[in-house]
Amino acid sequence: MGYSRRMTPTERLEALLDLADPERTPTAGGIRRLMVLGLAEPAGKTGARLTSAGWSELGEPGRAFRGHGPLRV
Repeated sequence: MGYSRRMTPTERLEALLDLADPERTPTAGGIRRLMVLGLAEPAGKTGARLTSAGWSELGEPGRAFRGHGPLRV
């Protein structure tokens, strides 16, 4: 069993953005590490998707992530 170092905040952000942005290509290693952290989960053909915790990591600190969902008035 090999040594696995912790993901730096920059590496974690890059891996999250790789999954969130359809124009970026996710790396298998980054996806696996996000899954271990609970920030991504397996999903159909794409291989993985962000969890609620993953989306929260992309949001402003202390605020829920505001995605492009339907507008509520």
